[in-house]
Amino acid sequence: MQRNRAAEIISSSFNFEVTWHGKPVWIESVDKVHNRAGIVVLGSQDKWEVPIDDLEETGNFESMLD
Repeated sequence: MQRNRAAEIISSSFNFEVTWHGKPVWIESVDKVHNRAGIVVLGSQDKWEVPIDDLEETGNFESMLD
């Protein structure tokens, strides 16, 4: 994933499905200087700082306004 896309996902009113090594995650922050993202693995309390390149958008999304 590109860092600009990760930043767009964070600020969007849609919930985009993103994975990290096959695990669904929530992006909490983007460090554009170091090209890293703060993530939470969904269904757990695991928080990581990972390379943005390791994130993958699946293309699925839903409105958070519903």
